[in-house]
Amino acid sequence: MIDDRFSSIEFQRLGLNTSEARERAELLADEVYTHLHRAIESQVREIVERLNAMGHNLQLKNSIIGNATYPDEVGYRDESEENEDYGCRLRLTVNTVVSTGYAHLVAEDGPADSL
Repeated sequence: MIDDRFSSIEFQRLGLNTSEARERAELLADEVYTHLHRAIESQVREIVERLNAMGHNLQLKNSIIGNATYPDEVGYRDESEENEDYGCRLRLTVNTVVSTGYAHLVAEDGPADSL
């Protein structure tokens, strides 16, 4: 949930270029991702239903719940038992990237030399 933890005052309180500010920014990325993923997953499901109505047989193969290796991915595959070499006819995968930060890329007196 996006709440007061992510206010400008809270980020200022954590300070520029601090591990606390970086952790809070990462938490914000997680919250934004969780919010977006629900909407993306729903929209991809609608597209898959339309493609399946046109003769495909796409089945969910991974998602935030179903694949801990790639939690930012929603993937569907139309796997065919006819093709023993690979077996996948159509594949549809959507990846989501959320990037956040609170001045952890710069020092208070200018660009940071290293991260």
